[in-house]
Amino acid sequence: MQKLISLTLLLLLFGCGDPPGTACSMTGSGFSASDNCRHRCLQHQNIVCPDGNSISPDICSGKRQCNPGGCPDGQLCYHVNDPFEKESYCVVADICGVQTLDVLAAWEQSSLKAAEESMAIWTEKQNRRGELKVTAPAEKQPSDNQ
Repeated sequence: MQKLISLTLLLLLFGCGDPPGTACSMTGSGFSASDNCRHRCLQHQNIVCPDGNSISPDICSGKRQCNPGGCPDGQLCYHVNDPFEKESYCVVADICGVQTLDVLAAWEQSSLKAAEESMAIWTEKQNRRGELKVTAPAEKQPSDNQ
């Protein structure tokens, strides 16, 4: 009985689905899309490698919302360059081929910086649009009596 309880607790703690680096594929679309991964299938995710090439690997990611240096051994934290949503995943370190530890550490930092810059640019554009609405002269509305 104790083994059964321990097994149940392990499943709840680590979740279901395949671990990082496992081959995956998405099924369905939109809100009903699903995959076999514990966290996320990277099949439709654009990952920019340290050499500048982009890939969309058919493999599972590790945990979400990571920070540089915060992933388990053999993984690194990749920040998605999305101006609308702060999103990051632990990914297997050799996702773009074997790299030195220095290259991997720099890649974590550069993906974080690119994501932050993209969000800052979007935020600034939104702020400028808001200022334009406030400072623009009011338009005359046609009267109903004409």
